[in-house]
Amino acid sequence: MPANRGRNMQAALAIAALCALSLMSTMYIGQGIILSDQNDQVTLEGSVGAINVEQDMKHEKLNDQANLLEGSVDFPQPKPSPTSDPQVTQKNILTDKTTENNPLNEFLDAIELGWGSSARPSWLEELCPEVVNHFDRFPSFTDFGIDENYVQVPIQSTLYVTKLVCTFKILKSVVASLNAHIYLHAGSHLGAVIHGQPIPWDDDADAFVDYARMDDILVKCQAGMAVHPDATMFCYKGFNAIKVWIESNVGHKRTIQDPKKPWDSPFIDTFLYRYNSTSEKVVEVNPDGKPMLQAYAFADYFPTQPYYFGGIYVLGPQPGIVKKRYKLDVCRISTFNHRLEQGAQRDNTSLDCERLIKRFPFVKDLNWSSNKITNGNSTQNIFPTYAASVAPLTSTSIEQRTEWRERTAAEGQELTQNLPNLDNIEIDNTISPLDECIADTAGLKVVEFNAERGRWWLESSSLLKDADVIILNEMDIGMARSDQQHTTRLLAHFLGMNYAWGLEFVELTQGDKGDRAFNSQSFPDLNGLHGNAFLTKCKISEPVLFRNEIGEYFSDKKNGINANGLEKRLGGRMGLFGRIVVDGSPVVIGSVHKLNGFRKEIKDYIGSSFAIIGGNQVESFCGDVGLKSIVSNERTNTWPATCSIFGTGRGDWICSDLVELGVEKTILPCINGFGFDILLSDHALTSAVFLVN
Repeated sequence: MPANRGRNMQAALAIAALCALSLMSTMYIGQGIILSDQNDQVTLEGSVGAINVEQDMKHEKLNDQANLLEGSVDFPQPKPSPTSDPQVTQKNILTDKTTENNPLNEFLDAIELGWGSSARPSWLEELCPEVVNHFDRFPSFTDFGIDENYVQVPIQSTLYVTKLVCTFKILKSVVASLNAHIYLHAGSHLGAVIHGQPIPWDDDADAFVDYARMDDILVKCQAGMAVHPDATMFCYKGFNAIKVWIESNVGHKRTIQDPKKPWDSPFIDTFLYRYNSTSEKVVEVNPDGKPMLQAYAFADYFPTQPYYFGGIYVLGPQPGIVKKRYKLDVCRISTFNHRLEQGAQRDNTSLDCERLIKRFPFVKDLNWSSNKITNGNSTQNIFPTYAASVAPLTSTSIEQRTEWRERTAAEGQELTQNLPNLDNIEIDNTISPLDECIADTAGLKVVEFNAERGRWWLESSSLLKDADVIILNEMDIGMARSDQQHTTRLLAHFLGMNYAWGLEFVELTQGDKGDRAFNSQSFPDLNGLHGNAFLTKCKISEPVLFRNEIGEYFSDKKNGINANGLEKRLGGRMGLFGRIVVDGSPVVIGSVHKLNGFRKEIKDYIGSSFAIIGGNQVESFCGDVGLKSIVSNERTNTWPATCSIFGTGRGDWICSDLVELGVEKTILPCINGFGFDILLSDHALTSAVFLVN
């Protein structure tokens, strides 16, 4: 590479660097916060090169953190003018061997960006408005129709890529309705990490799904599945993956003409995986279950994290996976055209990254606190990668937990008392900048939710996003049943809220029957932690935790408390409390989960403050701590809830001494995506609004 190009790459890296791949280690202990700020030399790698820089890593309170999904910011920069005649011959485009002189660069420069003359189908705008909005601001190439100079080049028009991401969004709902997660894979994972969308010079999308779900997916869409009056989703079992695509019901024109390939583009290549416990690798398999070439170390792949992907959020593996699989300092175009499902042979696949960065979105990291994508004209806040880090206060190994599981019931309490940082509380007050919460006349909205492991936190966010305080039970850290994620931390960052999390149990097994059904590949648990939490839009202070002894949760005998012997735990039922300030008044917030006793201690902690306490608790708890039950006249049940019924019992309560505005509401733990019910928990949500002053 010429020296001047290297210097230009370094200048361009300010926009394109994949800074998020270097994570800041953070630890929160007790009432305070310890930030392990580093002033190290860090290597930043992006899709236009790599440089070493000195970087002070400092957290800042971000005013825009709570608006990850909202709008764009103008970022004026003149568009580059086309640098060549668009009528470059197909022969030269495919055969030139030098990156610098490759006519493909000038060819791509000459194609305008935008929708062109493409008509947006009604189903696309109605099903995926956020995807359409994204590509309004970050357009791909105009529709190239039948021009022979365009048709063989494996790139995608704005209409094409919008359909592609919309298909991914719908497939994500289908898989979720089957109690499974779908992950970004291969080139789509690379696109999300580098561009926040599919790679602009690519023409398909790649997904990764548990092999055990393959037949269920095929049952849903193999014969065609209506997703809109004007659109039908299809899937086909290919030799290496399940092909998933959408066809318009009126006027659909096929782009793939090979009769041996019945699918059509744009399509999702849905690859499948199994877990090899001997090699400890996530192995890509074909639809017959036979291993293929790609395999990933389990500890490198998990925990998964959310990625912004063309207007939607999709889970994917750790960013380091793309570093190991791809060269991030090279921009390449494929040698296969997925629009036509035929080869696009060329001698040179390298593109000039410096030209591409001026036209297409690249991830930009600001102050190590917030990720954004920008194409020089529009900017979009996206989920900060560092927020997916997992560094729990209580750290135990898989080997330790395996050994503890074999201990006798009599040893349970002693093992519990020796757990590191058992009663220390993890707090993060750096996410929301507010010292005080604001209620005013609109009131303080509180939602209580037993989230059943928190595995569906991303989907649940749509039901929680308007709350000022969220009280949570059963939130995992490092459990296979919830993708090894720190579910509370992810939800808090996604909603722009501070959080407090306390340990309830160290899990020594893979959980109950439902947990094991989700974790069908029997992945081990990286951290094995389970607890309770609360989120607020303002600063949390003076935390305290009250804990029961472990008792029957470490029993050697099967009973109703230990899921008939499927669960064995260390720790104990607990209640977590802290203080916030609302409109100048101190308010105690508490999250309790089947806590016995400690009524006097809780009353003493509340003192003269107002209080809001919620959780899965006996009905008498509220009165026992000097508060009243906030429940509507209907007295709706909350457990075991489904997408159609509230259950047979009331296990979830909000307690307070504040004046309630309106009535308490009970909400089914369910969202519906394109006709598919996604069950978020076995507990309904409860909510109330309070007047503080």
